[in-house]
Amino acid sequence: MKPVDSGVHQRHTPGIHPVSLEDEIGDPMARLAEYRQFLTPIAVIAIGWSLFQLYAAAQGAPHAMLFRPLHVVLGMALVFAIYPARKSYRRRVDSASEEELEDAPVGSPAPRWLTGMDVVLVALSLAIGAYYVLNSTRISERVTFLDEVTVTDQIVGLLLIVLVLEACRRIVGLSLSIVAVVFLAYQLWGDQLGGLLRHRGLSFDRFIDLQALSPQGLFGVPVGVSAEYVFYFILFAAFLEASGGGKLFIDLALAVTGRARGGPAKAAMVASALMGSINGSAVANVVGTGVFTIPLMKRTGYRPRFAAAVEAMASTGGQVLPPVMGAGAFIMAQMIGWDYRAVALAALVPALLYFVAGYFMVHKEAQRADLRPVAPEERTSMREVVGRLHLLIPLAYLVYMILAGRSLMTAAFQALVVAVVVSFLRRATWLTPAAILKALQVGAQRSVNVALPTAVAGVIVGVVIQTNLGLRFTELVLALSGGLLVPALVITMIGAIVLGLGMPTTSAYIMGAVLLTPPLIELGVPAIAAHLFIFYFACMSMLTPPVALAAFAAAGIAGSPLHQTGLTAFRISLAAYLIPFAFVLSPALLLQEGLLAALWTGTTALLGTYALAAAVIGFQSRSLKLWERTSYFAVALLLVYPGVVSAVGVAALAALVLTAKVRGDSGRTGGPDLTSQTPPPVAQPLNATSGSKEL
Repeated sequence: MKPVDSGVHQRHTPGIHPVSLEDEIGDPMARLAEYRQFLTPIAVIAIGWSLFQLYAAAQGAPHAMLFRPLHVVLGMALVFAIYPARKSYRRRVDSASEEELEDAPVGSPAPRWLTGMDVVLVALSLAIGAYYVLNSTRISERVTFLDEVTVTDQIVGLLLIVLVLEACRRIVGLSLSIVAVVFLAYQLWGDQLGGLLRHRGLSFDRFIDLQALSPQGLFGVPVGVSAEYVFYFILFAAFLEASGGGKLFIDLALAVTGRARGGPAKAAMVASALMGSINGSAVANVVGTGVFTIPLMKRTGYRPRFAAAVEAMASTGGQVLPPVMGAGAFIMAQMIGWDYRAVALAALVPALLYFVAGYFMVHKEAQRADLRPVAPEERTSMREVVGRLHLLIPLAYLVYMILAGRSLMTAAFQALVVAVVVSFLRRATWLTPAAILKALQVGAQRSVNVALPTAVAGVIVGVVIQTNLGLRFTELVLALSGGLLVPALVITMIGAIVLGLGMPTTSAYIMGAVLLTPPLIELGVPAIAAHLFIFYFACMSMLTPPVALAAFAAAGIAGSPLHQTGLTAFRISLAAYLIPFAFVLSPALLLQEGLLAALWTGTTALLGTYALAAAVIGFQSRSLKLWERTSYFAVALLLVYPGVVSAVGVAALAALVLTAKVRGDSGRTGGPDLTSQTPPPVAQPLNATSGSKEL
């Protein structure tokens, strides 16, 4: 049966396919055809954007009010070139050529013809950029709310805001743009409201001054982080993938875990965590690594929905894993005023707990279904993997530069150069000129998923700060919670998840940070704990039904039902909903209260994730009854809370494990001879349906 065209690429991993040296120098016609793809409008804009960013990193970034506007307008032009407005111009994936599919960015719609309207929007975007270049000196030297806002400034500023909202709509849908329009309307006409929401108002010229001519609105901190940090890490990930580093992550993880029970799921956890930390997009990470890991999990016996859920959970978790953490750590460091390294260190233990909890889930599922390790022919030999370990040098260099205190822009730029140089250590990994151009193009195309949503988030942040809406929201949360911490945590958790539904994680976190962290800080929560709390739940919106985007992307690869996959991903990710409560109630998990306190709270939280895995999977030496699963879940909650309560949880967990062990042994003693039963098969065919029971 022919698959239904969803309009989204899932045929293969969109991105980079390095050209062999023979193709590069051997056949002139093949070489000409290879380079022709870089003459399209999409490729020209994308490569030009990447080269501009690299020039800024090499020569020093220009003034913020020139660098940030150019970053945004180039991203807008690229979006209008990739995503035409009229859906009637969409062409089916089936009729598109392989070259056209390869040119498309991660998660992009199927190729479509560019309309006249889109050509005009591309030209307008570039014209706005030219305006900022020609007036760069005047704009960079202005004093906000004091210097004159010309009529041309007002026209350009209004046009810029409209185009940013439209570009964001084409990437992530209406949700974020509608929220931004509501906030903009509130900024312009909120003085006519009554009660708690009323503010003193803002004239139109001051509105344009704030949003388009100062680094406090659209070109605020979120866009600054995208332009100065995130773009370079995404581009670095594209070059790492071009040299084969992404495939190396998968092969290395499989070589290490393939001999273990449930090895493919454990390999997916490792590979997706590494790639997700760098590229910062859960959906893009699912598409990039899931095409390899999900079919392998299915062949070894995991049901499709469980395999998809594991990939979604691991890919989402990459965003909370130091040292990169997608874009979150950079923005968090700017908002808190901390050094980036301090933020990454504080996030380390909770991230490790997240992935250990995932490990317990997949391991217990493999035990319960009695799955076998990966067949030897499915595994890449360790010898072959070792021959490609030089591709990890750029990543190691990046981490070293960050820990050494170098600027993030410099560290990512130099690591990118190292990735190109290191690729020449083996002929099979050479980055040819065509592969380098492709990496420049793909890196820019992936960056629009951060650049435009952060611009819209900057608009919202500017409104919140200018109108003191954050202070009013703090009063509302404190009133609803009665001034109690735990109810306030529940309220802000719900708020962060709702803000993140259908939105990019970065934008959801930014909005949550300006609206939801102040009440937590008011209640005595340390700033780093409050921001990480909101960041975790902004990320978890990718796994939370009904709009679990990461789970839906994985379901498309696995061929499993969307909403059932989303529910399974939510269940096996439950630890991620408890860990933030744990580090808020006990900041020792963030390494803020000394080593001994961190060891105790880390140990109890680790035991809590183990108990949670037993409750969710329903297996501990044997299949558990409902009351036993409920008991394990209650113990997991006890182990989250610090102090005497967690000590009680430790004792209760020990009693439950011992009881399950004794009952399991007695069942085996009095039951049938299990050794006479037929052993489970090894690797199943791709379309196998036997194996793990559905969650």
